[in-house]
Amino acid sequence: MREESGPGGRLDPVLMGAVALGVYAAHGFDGRLNHDLGVFTYGGIQVADGVPPYAGIFNSVGPLGDLVPGVAIWAGRHIGLDPVLAARLLLLVIAAACCALVVVLARTVLTSRVAGLVAGAVFLSFEEFLALASDGPREKTTMVLFLLLALLALLRRRWLLAGAATALATLAWQPVLAVAVVAAAVAIATGPRRARAAAAYLLGGVIPTAVTAALFAVRGDLGDAVDGFLVTNLDTSQPSAISDPHGTWAFLWRGYHLSLWLAAAGLVALLVLAAVRRDRALAVLGAGALAGTAWTVYAVNGPPDLFVLLPFAAVGAAGGVTALADRLRPRSALAVVGAATAACALLAGAESVHGRNDGLDPERADVADVLAAVPPDATVLSLDAPEVLALADRRNPSAYQLFDAGMRDYLDHTLPSGVTGYAADVAAERPTLIAAPATGLPSWARPELDPDYRYAGRGPDWSWWILRSAGRAEAQAVRGANRVARDAPA
Repeated sequence: MREESGPGGRLDPVLMGAVALGVYAAHGFDGRLNHDLGVFTYGGIQVADGVPPYAGIFNSVGPLGDLVPGVAIWAGRHIGLDPVLAARLLLLVIAAACCALVVVLARTVLTSRVAGLVAGAVFLSFEEFLALASDGPREKTTMVLFLLLALLALLRRRWLLAGAATALATLAWQPVLAVAVVAAAVAIATGPRRARAAAAYLLGGVIPTAVTAALFAVRGDLGDAVDGFLVTNLDTSQPSAISDPHGTWAFLWRGYHLSLWLAAAGLVALLVLAAVRRDRALAVLGAGALAGTAWTVYAVNGPPDLFVLLPFAAVGAAGGVTALADRLRPRSALAVVGAATAACALLAGAESVHGRNDGLDPERADVADVLAAVPPDATVLSLDAPEVLALADRRNPSAYQLFDAGMRDYLDHTLPSGVTGYAADVAAERPTLIAAPATGLPSWARPELDPDYRYAGRGPDWSWWILRSAGRAEAQAVRGANRVARDAPA
């Protein structure tokens, strides 16, 4: 099935992108806005309001995580789109573009139009990517787009473009840098004029990085950007597939189900093909896949962390299918390719329809009803519940909303009194309502906040706490308005 694509194949990426748009859109746009999605939606709202990344919400990922949804939300305001829907529509387009680029990548590497279509169908079936295409926004979807552009540029020896795409991918999610650089090293080492190619690749990476740094410096936010992008990620422990293989497999299975096996098989197939065939393109992708696999084994925090491997897995799966087809008679080969493509398409369609949820509706209702139960001038603060402020379209009094272990370590070394002092500052500010995780106020905040706040019910994914001095009647009104009011968490 090795066949150079002809003029007719030029429309294949467009066709696959259109199919992906339909499949992803069928999943719906009313999926639950969980904590991580709330981070980037809230950050995007702040960008649309003119507040730069890290100043709106202090995060530990790249600035494009906030900038991309921010552009969508800013544009959506001009046509009356809700912020969540605006961000999700743009991420849907980006996800569909990723699917189209996978077709181009596979066709370039495997020199087969059929392989490109198979790879696109395989990529379409990856469940977590499919879900977040319309339930986002997530920074890793943007990262995949630029990673694909970087790989294609490397294979075509467009070094300046490859470096720029690598930098942009890294400005979305930092760990992708190792994957792209390893692939680039192999691409440069196996090509002509290596010193010139390396210099052009490096220059391409420097340009968007320098522009980004300059923009933060002009606004006086460069220090915060360096801290969020780099410092908060140093000396922090990461969940690992080595230390907890069972737990890692469990959450990856929940995110991908059957497509997890497909991704694993595709990665293995790619590495086998790269080892067996003396082919430059396969060597470049194989090196990137090895680097991505090594990082993922070392540090994996959730199903979206696997996104960095999905393009490699799709190309590998397509390569395995076409290699098998090459050993068969034409009719049998066509049947194998057709069956593989149809199975992936059916898997994607089934997940799109049956995996959709309308969790956003009760979340909106809870936030709206609780805020309606307090005076209009009531203030709301988030302690690790940014999705509440994203749904309320309220700005947090502080940029600090995220308090995982790494962030607490950073704040303990940065703030004069650490997170305990921050809790004291919150108590002194006396917001009317505090939105916290469903498990309740964080343990480090309770000594400062318990005297002044009482539990006022639980929303779909968070808990509400109200200022005691607001009065019992107001607290009862909030609790009565709450959609999932429960006993106070332990």
